[in-house]
Order: sequence, then structure tokens, then C-alpha cells
Amino acid sequence: MKKILLIHGKPEQNFEFQNVLESVGFNTYITVGETDGLKIADRYAPDIMICDLDNNEKELGVIKKLNENSSTEGIPLLVITSTPNNAHVRAAMELGADDVLVKPINYESLLRSIKKRLRKIEVISARLTDKIISTENAFSNQSKKIDHILVKIGTNLKLIEFSRIVCISALKEYSKVTTDEGCKIIVRKSIRNWVETLPAKDFLRIHRATIVNMLFLDKIEKAGFRSYNVYLKNISTPFPISQRYGNIMKKTFSV
Repeated sequence: MKKILLIHGKPEQNFEFQNVLESVGFNTYITVGETDGLKIADRYAPDIMICDLDNNEKELGVIKKLNENSSTEGIPLLVITSTPNNAHVRAAMELGADDVLVKPINYESLLRSIKKRLRKIEVISARLTDKIISTENAFSNQSKKIDHILVKIGTNLKLIEFSRIVCISALKEYSKVTTDEGCKIIVRKSIRNWVETLPAKDFLRIHRATIVNMLFLDKIEKAGFRSYNVYLKNISTPFPISQRYGNIMKKTFSV
């Protein structure tokens, strides 16, 4: 149920539309005077504020303060005034009033204005939600398509595309990345982290300390009973395949 706060100027006078607003489902709260009105608006964040002070100077002062307050600046503000003066109406709108209704007004006009502002808030909120979801999805999709890593070399950042990585060797909590350019880069990243990061279709762990890029695979040779070595392009030293990962290699390459 939407909350409406009325900032009223005369304690002895009831707000004539209170019963009408409550009959159509609004919770209506009335406060007398701008001081209490500003405090209550700040602390309880109503859905709509209505200012009916019957004093031009006070009306403009309240509008200004409500729109300077970060807690209330986004809440729709309707002003009911007894001054049919274009200059006053324009001043109120320039200070942040969403609508100015000149007395005498009827409840249909007031309801239309309230519903219009609430609808606008709903539309803006829905659009913001859609944008947030769209942004989250974009980042999510982007994260699924990561094809590189940023590493720091000295004080400089270097982007290394996964497709340029030939192999990765474990160095305790660090790892050595060898690229197709022959660069060897030490990265603070464990082999286990690499397994979770690299695309499985291209990279294969052949040893607890070694991951190879199958795009750079040159040949696989038998090194002994149930043992094999992997040779990679442009690297003369072979990499042993441990028994633990040997079955995976056999299935992958029909060795």
C-alpha cells in the first residue's frame, strides 16, 4: 500500500481529500508545519509527498529543502497552492515540484496527478532493473568468454592471450608460463587455478606440474613401460606424462 505524506499548514483544518485517498487504497499521513514535515519525509520515505501550506514563501522553502535532501529528492512532490500565479507555479516547478495544483481542485485531478507520478516511478524503476539485469548478464557472458590473462611484469601490465600460451609449469604457489614467442613469465597462480581458468578443449593437464596447449602438440612418444613424453612445437625438451593423466591422454589421442 502506497504511503502519502501531507505537509499541512493549518493545524485546525483537516485535509479535505484524506478520506478520498484512503478510500482508494492509499495510507495517508498528515503532519503540520514544514519543520515536522521535513523530518518525517527524511526518515520515513513516503511514496508521494503533498505540500499544502497556504504560504508561498514557505512552500518554496519546503520544495527547495526536500529536493536538496538525498533521502527525499527522488520522491514525487505535489504542491497545492491557493495562488493562481504563473510566476509562483513556475518557481515551484523549477525548485523541484512535480506538479502544482491550484485551488479549488477536485479529487479526480489530485488522483490523476498522484497516479501519474507513481506510474512514472514504476516505469523508471522497471527500466533501471532491466538495465541492471542486462549489465549483469553482459558481465556474466563476458566472464564466460575470457580468452586472456593480465600479468604484471615489473610495473607494466601485459595481456597474454590463451591461444599464445604453449605450456604452464608449476613452481609451488607460482607458475611459469611459456608463450609461442619464447617468453617465460612467472605468475602468482597455481596449476589448479589454471585448470579452472583455461578452456578445457585446448588445454590438457599431463602431469601434476604441467599443463600443455594441445594446439602446439608436436608428437607423443613412448618413453618406457606405460610411460610417454609429449613434445611441443619449438620446445626441444619433452614433457613427461604421469600415469595419473596417462589414461586421459590415451582417450584424447588414442595412444
